Amino acid sequence: MKSNLKIAAAQFNPASGDITENIKKHLQLISVAVNENADVIIFPELSLTGYEPEWARELAFIDSDPRWEPFSLIAQKHGITIIIGAPVKNGDDKPQIGLFIIQPSNPVSHYSKMHLHSGENEYFTAGSCEKVFQLDKHTLGLAICADTGIDSHASNTATAGASIYLASVLITGKGYIDDTIRLRNHAKSHGMVVIMANFCGLTGGWNTTGKSAIWDECGNLLIEAPENHACLVIAEIKKTGIDVQCIPVSIGS
Repeated sequence: MKSNLKIAAAQFNPASGDITENIKKHLQLISVAVNENADVIIFPELSLTGYEPEWARELAFIDSDPRWEPFSLIAQKHGITIIIGAPVKNGDDKPQIGLFIIQPSNPVSHYSKMHLHSGENEYFTAGSCEKVFQLDKHTLGLAICADTGIDSHASNTATAGASIYLASVLITGKGYIDDTIRLRNHAKSHGMVVIMANFCGLTGGWNTTGKSAIWDECGNLLIEAPENHACLVIAEIKKTGIDVQCIPVSIGS
């Protein structure tokens, strides 16, 4: 069992509604994470489709979707857990905003966003419970964007045992200061390492601001990515502290 855990937050600009192109982009970012010996990589909100609520129903995924196969093969080969944002099929109802968890030796599972942003309920339904999962000696909790604005989400996730809070978000320049203050406060209040993955560039009409970031369990900002470039922000969590780095990634078509 490993005591150290290396987690990468992926930052990039998605192709609008183009799953095939976005799979290529995800695989490029995952390849860099594998080369860095990352144990986990998390992507931004709805990373596989871009933030396109109007198209979410037709683009939605299920846990057993065959499109997860290339990611599952990488997870199994390299022992990496891959966490990808995509709409979740929800029967005949509106889809949910999800994070799909692809692990080396477990079936694909997902977390559904519990707290919808204003206007999202026109296209999505909300999830009903927090999500934590175990990785070696660590317990990780998941959050999607507006979840992080609700104190009870972070506190319930911490109560469930999470020492690491992985936030998959879409944040613009206008909202960045307030949103990251909340993330810092969650880290400090609940003693969790907080790792945030944001887009850069335009998606769904929103001009995102990049600056994916990592806070330690005391709420100290350890690293912040640039605004406009694809990259991985990486934390290696060790008994003696947290090592961080930001690795630029050149994404081709």
